[in-house]
Amino acid sequence: MTDFTSVQQNTFKRNGHINYFLRCLKALPTAAQGSDSNRITAAFFCISGLDLLGALFEKTSAEQRNGWIDWIWSLQAPTGGFRGSNFMTTHNDDTSPAHIPSTYTALLTLSILRAPLDRLNIPGLINFLRSCQAKDGSFSPTPGDEVYPNEGFQSDVRMVYCATVVSDIIRDFSGIDVESTKQFILNCQTWEGGFASRPGIIEAQGGTTYCSLATLSILNKQTGIPLPNESHQFQDTLRWSISRQMGGFQGRPGKLEDVCYSLWCGGAISILGHSELINRQADRSFLLSAQFPIGGFGKEPEDYPDPFHSYLALAALSLTHSQEEDDVGLGLKRLHAVWNVGQDTADWLKSEISRIKANS
Repeated sequence: MTDFTSVQQNTFKRNGHINYFLRCLKALPTAAQGSDSNRITAAFFCISGLDLLGALFEKTSAEQRNGWIDWIWSLQAPTGGFRGSNFMTTHNDDTSPAHIPSTYTALLTLSILRAPLDRLNIPGLINFLRSCQAKDGSFSPTPGDEVYPNEGFQSDVRMVYCATVVSDIIRDFSGIDVESTKQFILNCQTWEGGFASRPGIIEAQGGTTYCSLATLSILNKQTGIPLPNESHQFQDTLRWSISRQMGGFQGRPGKLEDVCYSLWCGGAISILGHSELINRQADRSFLLSAQFPIGGFGKEPEDYPDPFHSYLALAALSLTHSQEEDDVGLGLKRLHAVWNVGQDTADWLKSEISRIKANS
């Protein structure tokens, strides 16, 4: 007897995922409308998802892509950095400031679309990052340590990761205090081996562990500290990250599997230099079982899809089943594990920043 469940779970719904992201680019699904004020990040999930599928330039028109490019540039704040959307924004940087995660996703999305970056306000961007950093090395999402004190909302390793990647992209770390940034991250490591969102929080989590290791791997170039995959300090981190695999990955002990942690934990393991320790077949089976019948991924099987989990599921599959090492016909582009974007886009972006610096 044929096991139809197994067949269904191991069939990659490529066309369904392409159409899902195209639909989301026209209108956010109801479940994602609460993120309307940060529309650029939702756009990144969809555009980068299409890119990893190799469908972006095939399934969208030049007119559409140019429209998205113009819209993203309209989000660049006059003094530097990017806002999340045009929703309830003004032309006043005090009332509508730039936003660190939005800046990260805006830069990557412009690069995926191959938009020349001559209009990027690099000096303003550097000043923007500087204005977001607190004395303990953390970053607030928007400028003003008075508004977001050290224990404030979202001032955690996610913001540090975005600020560090932006600095790495523009090849200029003068907007961040590298030593305090590094120390803040190191202080987030818990007794378990993973990393928490802030120092003093005792429980590690998969997403914050990924952000911490990716940040440290970038800062190594500035500080000379060993890369995570070169240091015995991170052996417990590797053990903790590998222990999160149940088939797919859980975010912390005692939790259920969630497709996003296949990227966060899988990415952490890859940054540590041990991607061979991931049970690729088990992880792939879980991810494919979370596909929605008409496209997209839910956070777990039988959940409705959303752009966030749909993109991260593809990114996780790209991490372990790219075209170069694909043995199951997924045909996904290779992922840059630290920047979380297609490797070809990361290569283009490095070349584009070199061109701009040479002409400045």
